[in-house]
Amino acid sequence: MRAARTVLDATGNRFGVAITLTKRIPVRAGLGGGSSDAAAALHAVNVLAGNAVPRHELLHFAARLGADVAFFAGGAALALAWGRGERQFRLPAPPAMPVLIAVPPINVSTPDAYKWWDEQNPSPASRGPVTLDADALSTWGSIGRLGGNDFEATVFGRHPELRTLYERVAETGPVWVRMSGSGSAVAAVYKKKEERDEAAQRLGTKGQQLIATLTRAVPAAAASPL
Repeated sequence: MRAARTVLDATGNRFGVAITLTKRIPVRAGLGGGSSDAAAALHAVNVLAGNAVPRHELLHFAARLGADVAFFAGGAALALAWGRGERQFRLPAPPAMPVLIAVPPINVSTPDAYKWWDEQNPSPASRGPVTLDADALSTWGSIGRLGGNDFEATVFGRHPELRTLYERVAETGPVWVRMSGSGSAVAAVYKKKEERDEAAQRLGTKGQQLIATLTRAVPAAAASPL
């Protein structure tokens, strides 16, 4: 609603919109469902307004709405981000590979996760410079070696069952596995569809929902209607 109102205000409130939202991405799972909804609303209402808001302004709106909204609104398949996430350097997507997402019946509020992290890290150590090129993030294996998730230790401390789920997923042999965002979902990438499907059988659906999907890049023409 905030996204829709932002565009309507910018275009003079010449009309209103009726929005029906069908949630398919689990909420409070760290999968960006709310942020992607906001990005979609920005683009949809702008299309109804005849694309009255230029693309660069729309992305500024997205950055003000939330850190992840700018990523989804921009349509990048992969990006290095800094600041609040509103500053991004786009990179080519890594190869499409099978993915398994395990979603436990535990909801983690993003504000709570940040509060817990701040409590545990009142004086976080500064991090040194990092030099990267596109090749360093060209495969899921290299992304796994370079990347991490600072929320894991904090959220796992509050919810030990999430650590157990993470370890169970890691034992199925993925090339990359991480808790997604601030939790609670655990995502894993596999070399082959058969390996992903075997992992799903090993994990089962008792205690978690399993989503089998594929990493992919949205074609540039479909990523943004502008």
